Amino acid sequence: MNFNERLKQLRQKNKLTQGELAAILGLKPTAISNYESKRNEPSFERLIALSKHFDVSCDYLLGVSDTYLPIGGEVLDKDIVEFFNIYQQLKPENTHDLKGYARYLLYRQEHPEIEKDTFLF
Repeated sequence: MNFNERLKQLRQKNKLTQGELAAILGLKPTAISNYESKRNEPSFERLIALSKHFDVSCDYLLGVSDTYLPIGGEVLDKDIVEFFNIYQQLKPENTHDLKGYARYLLYRQEHPEIEKDTFLF
């Protein structure tokens, strides 16, 4: 996926119109349309502003990488980073419960024939 597709995907995922995103970044209303249709490319400054707004790396935005954020030399997906941050805030007894629930979800995923309400916590 290249820049124009990534930009459109991120904009739509965040439920923004082209005009709204342009206003957030201080651009003319047609700027985002021009980026998405490959008529123009953003300056480095605008690329950085877009990556900060969507909380993704420039590599992700440019299509160089399929992962959102570089962390400690390793590149991790944004959802993994968010999950890790939440996990770190939990008390030990709650991390035990979270691991149990994650195992339950994996089991359900591997056994779709089992109804959701079969297991109660």
